Amino acid sequence: MSALGFRGVAAAVCVTFGLAFWKAAADPAAVAQIKSRQDKLRDMGGALKAINDELKKRRIDWDNTVVPNAQTIKDRSGYLLNWFPRGSGPESGKKTYALPTIWEKNDDFMRLGKAAEAAAAKLNQAALSKDGNALTAEAQAMGKACKACHDSYRSADYGKKEDED
Repeated sequence: MSALGFRGVAAAVCVTFGLAFWKAAADPAAVAQIKSRQDKLRDMGGALKAINDELKKRRIDWDNTVVPNAQTIKDRSGYLLNWFPRGSGPESGKKTYALPTIWEKNDDFMRLGKAAEAAAAKLNQAALSKDGNALTAEAQAMGKACKACHDSYRSADYGKKEDED
């Protein structure tokens, strides 16, 4: 093989690997979104847990626990559907429990996200009304809205004890 032929083959190989790397490299903004969305979703889950824990008590602390946590859920739910840009799933190479079906079945994912947002608004209204029965019903509805999405769009590996780097 002549020197020119070898250089041509070497250049083609470099270009091929370079294009493959470029295609595989995730969008830095999408990758940064993963940690942010995980933190916000954990906050929402923690807020719902705090409300449910409060409902088990003899006396509900509306002002210090229920109302602020319901507000957190409502506020964050309004941004929920923006937390999953293309490129922020497993293809990013970062640890995420978001399944590829989020982007494959995006219309359904959006429908469930909007339902969660509506449930969060109702939960917040029940908290503001300080009606224990309404709060119980809306907390259950919020839990079902979360579960509907988690059942289809979150990896079954979520919650399993794993070594973290």
